[in-house]
Amino acid sequence: MADRPRLTVLTEYFHPEEAATARLLTDLAAGLTDEFDVEVLTGWPSYHPSDRDRSVPRASCHEGVAVRRVRSTRFDKDRLPLRVLNWLTFLLAVTARLLRGSREVLLVVSNPPVLPLAAWVEKRLHGTPYVYLVHDLYPEFPVALDLLDPDGLVARVWGRLAEALYRDADRVVVLGESMRERVLERMADDPAFDPESVVVVHNWEDPSFVEPKPKADSAVAAEQGLEEVFTVVYSGNVGRFHELRTTVDAVAELEREGRSIRLLVVGEGARKADLREYVRREGIGSVTFLPFQPIERVPETLTAGDATLVGVRPAVAGACVSSKLYSSLAAGRPVLAVTGREDDVRRVVESCDCGAWVEPGDVAGAKSALRSWMDEPGRASRQGANARRCLEERFARDRAIEAYRDLLRSITARGR
Repeated sequence: MADRPRLTVLTEYFHPEEAATARLLTDLAAGLTDEFDVEVLTGWPSYHPSDRDRSVPRASCHEGVAVRRVRSTRFDKDRLPLRVLNWLTFLLAVTARLLRGSREVLLVVSNPPVLPLAAWVEKRLHGTPYVYLVHDLYPEFPVALDLLDPDGLVARVWGRLAEALYRDADRVVVLGESMRERVLERMADDPAFDPESVVVVHNWEDPSFVEPKPKADSAVAAEQGLEEVFTVVYSGNVGRFHELRTTVDAVAELEREGRSIRLLVVGEGARKADLREYVRREGIGSVTFLPFQPIERVPETLTAGDATLVGVRPAVAGACVSSKLYSSLAAGRPVLAVTGREDDVRRVVESCDCGAWVEPGDVAGAKSALRSWMDEPGRASRQGANARRCLEERFARDRAIEAYRDLLRSITARGR
């Protein structure tokens, strides 16, 4: 219909990419097509390259979404200078595409961190409103990971650019209250910034994609011989901001005490090699590593255990929110949250009574939580049911998409 509002989504990752950002933005774009004409400007799949990825066309349609792919460099993402070059070439390609036509409203995600500049330039030149979806705070995120000097020139310039993006955005969408607090703190002295523009919309999981089922029915549990072993599952990126060591040590100590327990780590990432070496060096036999699994195997993986793990370094609390939380809740298993006190994951786990929270380094606390689930199956079952209920009531996909629909409707209505 000609009268439908036109939404352009800017994201480096989109279907058929299987990274978390791609899945979320694909869900969101497809979910908005009932009310908006949705176009996505994105790159070619590169997170887990395959022959299928190389055959993806430049222009296509996915679930009612017009997908337009732009060319950029695709150097090794694990080498930071080359990754930055990928970001910059993608930014230039998207900006050039935006300048070739008019847009009604933009939604831009914070990853890669330079991409929101494309929306900022478009607004400055043509007045196009934009929604800034913050998955990670920059420069706070790399500063927290000790990748950037907080007092250095790069961090200071980056901070000024971030403030301009927040100030000019028609809405700033953040993923939790801790993140909202950090944005408001940064912008507290800027009289031109409207605090009401910052809106919390949590990420989500599709309840029909990941569903609770008995561990005995999981193909992954059968393949790995986990049916009779109490198993904690960690599924996803093993990155710089994730915290697994506390749980590894807790599981190792329980094993030495004669308990039948396993930690299943499924995925890849910058810290996986170091973690594997630590497990080998310490002679820990209760940790199993599996490679990245295709998306259709995720439900089988998450239900292969008796509990799930979400581990986040305290330094990044409020700078990001782990997307593993939502798939863990969907699986209907109690969640072991190993995070800082201010992390939104802790807030959710405690408010929903769907698991246990311990601080990183508290091996005794992690052991106590795991032991309680092993010794009290009824408690584990109750907290697992609470996890699923929490997902359905607070973090289901349709609920989040409706929040975006309302937000975007309020922006497009102003210009009509």
